[in-house]
Amino acid sequence: MTGRISAWMALLLPAFLCASLLADPQWAAAQVKPEPLAANENWKAHSFVRDGNKVCYMHAKPANSKGNFKRRGSPNVMVTRRQGGRTTEEVSVTSGYPYPEDKPVKVTIDGRNFSFDLTHDEHAWVNDEEGDAAIVKAMIRGREMKVRGVSLKNTYSEDAYSLIGFTKIHDAIVRACP
Repeated sequence: MTGRISAWMALLLPAFLCASLLADPQWAAAQVKPEPLAANENWKAHSFVRDGNKVCYMHAKPANSKGNFKRRGSPNVMVTRRQGGRTTEEVSVTSGYPYPEDKPVKVTIDGRNFSFDLTHDEHAWVNDEEGDAAIVKAMIRGREMKVRGVSLKNTYSEDAYSLIGFTKIHDAIVRACP
C-alpha cells in the first residue's frame, strides 16, 4: 500500500501542481503549462505532457462547505487520466488541511459510500483501480458528491460537489487521453 502512495504521488504531483498553478499565473509560466480542454459551471479539464506521456485531469471546487475548522486551503476533487503503457484513471480529493494517515476520508455519492483509505498530507485516494472505476461510474450517474474529512487537529469538514456536467467534462478527458 505504501508503494501505491509513493507511485501515485510521483505521478499525481504534476496534476496537483497544475491545479494550484491556475491560481498563480506568473509561477505557471515558468513551469508546466496545462492546456485547457473543456469547462462548465462546475468542472474544468486540462492536459499536459510529462516525460512524453499525456496527462489529462478534471477538477472542481465544492459548491458548499461546512465544518468546525478555523481555516484551511482550497479543497477540490480531481479525476486524472494518464497515458503510458496503458491508460489509467484515478480519483483524488484534497481537503486544504493534512489528513491523519490512519483515518479514511468518507465520500458519499447520492447516498452510496466510498472510503478513500490512502492519505498523504492533504490528499486522499482509494486503494485500487477497481475503486476508482466504481467512483467514476457513480460520479457519471450522480448528482452530488460529499467529502467528509478529519484533520490532524481533529477538526472536520464536509464539502459538497455538484456532479452536474461531470459527464461532459469527463468525456473530454477520455477523448484527449484515450
